[in-house]
Amino acid sequence: MIELRKALKAYLKSIHPNVAIDGKSVSRVHFQAAPENAPFPYLVYDFPNISPDGESMDLAMVDIDGWDSPTNGDTAALETLMALVNGNGNLISPTGLDKATLFTEAIAVTFYLDIKIPLRDDDPRIRRRKYIYQAKLFRRG
Repeated sequence: MIELRKALKAYLKSIHPNVAIDGKSVSRVHFQAAPENAPFPYLVYDFPNISPDGESMDLAMVDIDGWDSPTNGDTAALETLMALVNGNGNLISPTGLDKATLFTEAIAVTFYLDIKIPLRDDDPRIRRRKYIYQAKLFRRG
């Protein structure tokens, strides 16, 4: 799971880089949960299920949640961010995660978009989107 985290975090940070707040670089990409003071919009990723096959491939479910709190309630910025994360879904030259393969020294992992969910938050100011991917993870070497 560490290698999958490395690959996915690097990709998400390339799409949604850190922001400077009071002279400090603050991440907008978080694993499993964001801190209370995380600047909006931000992404949270998780792996709710990884099924090893005992050989060289694992199947994983990957959740990517986008969070925003727009002052006017408009979801355009959040929708744009999630569209960048997902990309065009092109098999030949994907521009985002859908149908893309990410590599580290230890793994290659290919993502396939499964479900897009507009989530409602208990806080009416919060806007959320969840994209769930199926991922095939191959160990290298």
